Amino acid sequence: MSSKFEIKDLGATNYILGMEIKRDRAKRKLWLNQRKYVETILQRFNMQDSKLVKVPILVGVKLSVE
Repeated sequence: MSSKFEIKDLGATNYILGMEIKRDRAKRKLWLNQRKYVETILQRFNMQDSKLVKVPILVGVKLSVE
């Protein structure tokens, strides 16, 4: 990309496009979290006191390539 655009390497990111990124390179694991983004949207529409509901995927489901 640097051959086409002027870019600066800022190292590994922890937050991008509303997602918090956590890595464990030794165990080759990656976690994505959108809590802050969701809280921002809820506040924008004055819905921060809304009731929680279940999501269509179980909490703790591990996704893999297989």
